[in-house]
Amino acid sequence: MSLLLLLVALCGWQCSPRRLILNQASGIFESALPTIYQEDDLALAEQFFSANLKTIEIVLAKDPTNRKLNLLAGQAFGAYAMAFIEDQDPERAQRFYQRGLKYALAGLPVNITFGENVKPAELEEILKQCRKADVPVLFWIGYNWGSFILHNLDSPKTIANLAKVEMIMHRILELDETYNFGGVHLFYGNYYAARPPLLGGNPEKGREHYLRNMELNRNQFLLTNFYYARYYAVQVQDRALFDKLLTGIVDFDLEQAPDLRLFNALAQQKARRLLAEAEIYFSDDNTNAEGEE
Repeated sequence: MSLLLLLVALCGWQCSPRRLILNQASGIFESALPTIYQEDDLALAEQFFSANLKTIEIVLAKDPTNRKLNLLAGQAFGAYAMAFIEDQDPERAQRFYQRGLKYALAGLPVNITFGENVKPAELEEILKQCRKADVPVLFWIGYNWGSFILHNLDSPKTIANLAKVEMIMHRILELDETYNFGGVHLFYGNYYAARPPLLGGNPEKGREHYLRNMELNRNQFLLTNFYYARYYAVQVQDRALFDKLLTGIVDFDLEQAPDLRLFNALAQQKARRLLAEAEIYFSDDNTNAEGEE
């Protein structure tokens, strides 16, 4: 049954059966994700996500305290913004990250509930109570929040929250570094490499996390290679590494990792665009030697 059919059925049911249908809707979307991850037609994948985003919100409106549905919405909005919006329309992507953050926060269990205005000391105590089962909701809070902040590095008010995002991601690193393709290491790679040293950046620390993510994924999750080039190679002005990473992505045979076709097709699209814009990011007199991959 599709999400749309579930929504139609929902309108005719009373409270208890309705909750069952809501949970079925969430389960169907989640079970569809591995199949979507195998899709290399980006237009088709985008249609799937765009068609279901609002459906998820409509279904969630029937049960706004459903933590599972809120987490699903947080994941869907964050992933869609990264994959299909931020390159073409960064401002719109920020709004999607904000919506994803709102939903992910609503997906927190009652015993570890917090909001954007939580004080660091309070957050520290809350995170101590978190366990491995809480990693998914913590990750999508940190992912959406961190992605929004990285698009607003010129805002002191926004950057003030970056320390709280780092606290969340540090706890995830302690509990399960493998969740979502080692996403916590990709976060830390960008966290350190995307910012200049004056704003707390540390390219070499970022590089360590990129390499750890590549190790966990046997160098087959190519979005890591893309961000390694986009942030680390650009930050240290290593044009040779930049070119090597991006051409490696473009030349990669998607059939080598069939379960990751969608992510790798996205990486190829992003890599081609970045290669075409390379001159924007490097000075003419750059002579850095090729870095290690």
